[in-house]
Amino acid sequence: MRECRFYLFGGFYRGVRIVEKEPKIFVRTLDYRTGLIEVEVEGDRKFRKTLKDFKLWSPEEPNMTTIEVDGRKVRFGVRQIEARDRKLWLNGKELFLKGVNRHDQSPLGGATVPEIEWVQDLQHLKDLGGNFIRGAHYQQADRFLELCDEMGVLVWEESLGWGNGQDYTNTLGDFTDPEFREQQIRQTRDMVRNSFNHPSVIIHAFLNEPGSWSKECKSLIDELIATVKAENSGKLVTFACNIWETDICNENTDIVAFNTYPGLIPCFPGEPDSFKRKVNDNLDTIISTFRQRYPDKPIMVSETGCGAVYGWHDEAANVSTEEFQNEYLGYVFENLWNNPDVIGYSIWQMNDNRTYSRNSEDQPAKTFMGMSHAGLYNCLRQPKKSVETVRHYFSLK
Repeated sequence: MRECRFYLFGGFYRGVRIVEKEPKIFVRTLDYRTGLIEVEVEGDRKFRKTLKDFKLWSPEEPNMTTIEVDGRKVRFGVRQIEARDRKLWLNGKELFLKGVNRHDQSPLGGATVPEIEWVQDLQHLKDLGGNFIRGAHYQQADRFLELCDEMGVLVWEESLGWGNGQDYTNTLGDFTDPEFREQQIRQTRDMVRNSFNHPSVIIHAFLNEPGSWSKECKSLIDELIATVKAENSGKLVTFACNIWETDICNENTDIVAFNTYPGLIPCFPGEPDSFKRKVNDNLDTIISTFRQRYPDKPIMVSETGCGAVYGWHDEAANVSTEEFQNEYLGYVFENLWNNPDVIGYSIWQMNDNRTYSRNSEDQPAKTFMGMSHAGLYNCLRQPKKSVETVRHYFSLK
């Protein structure tokens, strides 16, 4: 993962415990209307039961349910997520995803993020009127997912992978490497099993921005989809695609999700009018292309955003100022919020974070200090100008 653009840190940063291994207990919601659930004790048995006096889990009412199985308390949420008729449905009600991408980083602790910062990030999202976090680009800490359960935040969780099969990561051979394929399948299966009972997790994903034009990529993605589906966890499955012109890998996903940075990668935005046209033309073209290719699937934007150095201001909205970021996000929101084919948007990104790239590669979000400055908040969780624009548009959905 040397070629990725986020810093991976190192060591054990989510704690280490020695415990006596116990079989996992998985709870599946079979009918959210009646409270019918299925309980599976790993390697042992399955049984069904109907809950009495249960309450549904949702972002508005994040009710958790606890049952006892073999003397152990098992916590979960009764809810059902579906993708049908070009929409998402939670407990039978139409769902629109309003959220952010988030790296699990702290300015002082690196990847060892204190719980108070997790809570602060979730409070910021709720204050914006958002309901969704994409955990980029790796499995999420169990305690963080518990907080999402309790605070009513929907989560996209993905296994580790970044730009595999793309020439810009020098990983064109990954999809024909048996060891790489086996590791992807194993870590994705482990992810699904580890977060099985978290109602906040509604999407499982993998391989951010893979080379999805190739048959080799499709064969692995189809294996990963089958791996997720085999667990019958009640989650949807997708991946973040940035090869919209020639993508062949969304045939079996539940949602088509794409990343795009019009006018920004490389960074030649032009004057405001032409910049806005670039944004609109890009989004309209990608969405219409995917709609023609996948006529029945929900479509969402899994990434777009731009950099702003905290405290940099310019009346002319020069690149990397807070005004420039605010202008760009305004164009994006105006487009997406008026497109009935779009079922969600996760902004890149929530907080500034440390990046691995030495060079900016014409991407001004990586301005200096080894940081990506694309956050709505800086690394200290201080808000930038665009926060108010995001809050306004989130309030309209």
